[in-house]
Amino acid sequence: MSTSTHTDGGSGVTTFIGPLLLTPTQAATDLAIGRTKVFELLRSGELESVRIGSNRRIPREALQDYVSRLRHDEHGRQHVDL
Repeated sequence: MSTSTHTDGGSGVTTFIGPLLLTPTQAATDLAIGRTKVFELLRSGELESVRIGSNRRIPREALQDYVSRLRHDEHGRQHVDL
């Protein structure tokens, strides 16, 4: 899957050019994790998805939200040195 980005002049707004909805396989590739993990995240509700007929699709924005939550959780945790 090819995705490119475009930054709008000096506004700092980045637009992702590519599909708005991803298959679980595409989402796994973009997150660099396995399909099984994507399905676990979908089942647990950690990763948002939509249904189109019998197909499950993941909004690109849901991937960005998931990664943002991971980053926030990681920065908010207190690390203990062993």
